[in-house]
Amino acid sequence: MAKESALPFDHYIGGGRELLGVPAWGDGSSRRGYGQAVFAQCGFACVYCGQEMETAYEAWLALSVDHVIPTGAGKRLGYPIEWIQDTANQVTCCRACNEFLNGYRVTDPAPVTVEEFFDLRDRHFLAKREWVLGRHASERAWYDAAFPPAPGEDR
Repeated sequence: MAKESALPFDHYIGGGRELLGVPAWGDGSSRRGYGQAVFAQCGFACVYCGQEMETAYEAWLALSVDHVIPTGAGKRLGYPIEWIQDTANQVTCCRACNEFLNGYRVTDPAPVTVEEFFDLRDRHFLAKREWVLGRHASERAWYDAAFPPAPGEDR
């Protein structure tokens, strides 16, 4: 297993430092459409929390794709949309982590070169993973307080 500080992009074609193309839309879903190119590079586990999503149907339903540099950065900040939509800027994630990241914003000025874009992507990936793990801890604390385990029940 890769060490926690490793980037998922290290396993992508070109070590994650080259554009791979915008995934084909397919049926328009992340599971059976555009996500297939991402899963081929990234695998079927959430890069943020580690949830395996290929082991059971219910887990597979949680399969999603995250744009590390969000699509909104293209509109708001002028990032090249073809870089944002590229497979090299997308990772496998679960729906919970994807939802937690809805409030994540990039404010960096648009990069000039694709190398600068990849540097930003890597930095934001690490920040997003930290953000998500904090959100999971907060959500778990609320859940445990709201729904305490029954006597003798393990969680």
